[in-house]
Amino acid sequence: MSALYDFFPTPQPKGSNKTRYHARLIIKSRITTEMMIEQIADRCSLSTGDLAAAFVEFAHTLEREIRKGNSVQLKGVGTFRGSAKSPAVRSPKEIRAENIHFGGIVFTPDKALEDSLKGMPFQRVAHTHRSKTISEIEIDGKLADYFQDHAYITTIDMCVLCGLRKSTALRRLQTRVKEGRLTHPGYSKAPFYYPVPGYFRVSRHTERGTSV
Repeated sequence: MSALYDFFPTPQPKGSNKTRYHARLIIKSRITTEMMIEQIADRCSLSTGDLAAAFVEFAHTLEREIRKGNSVQLKGVGTFRGSAKSPAVRSPKEIRAENIHFGGIVFTPDKALEDSLKGMPFQRVAHTHRSKTISEIEIDGKLADYFQDHAYITTIDMCVLCGLRKSTALRRLQTRVKEGRLTHPGYSKAPFYYPVPGYFRVSRHTERGTSV
């Protein structure tokens, strides 16, 4: 089975009128620990219970060793190690251990694993996963028309309206919130964005404080 890919625009320097694209892998699905256990159990004599216990203990052992400052090498998989972060200082004398914090886990794949994947087959997706090329002015026009009949818009609505990926649609909405043209009341992950009077043609539904 082939891995899927699509083409996405490559960011260009500001002021450049060039358009370039690059291939990017499209993740088809997320394989969970339980799914991995089932696959491994089908290929060996270990039970799913034994494998589940081994995965749990591996996670605990990995944490302990990284906490000690060790790297953990798994043959055929790769090496895990921790990283540190700290404020920038002019002299090492200006910083103490309390100012140094865990920075994340660095994974370096095993060369044998990388070599075995070099021949992996690819297939272009039938339907593109990238956002449509649409200007901010066009987006504003679509939003103005949309708010004639709707009190609010959600990220999913924005995706459908403008042909954008979810992450791009969310970013476009949040930009308009920062500019004061949309409002996003409620908790931080509330899905509803309302037009601010004066920036979009506010619909009759918004003026009455009702929703569609």
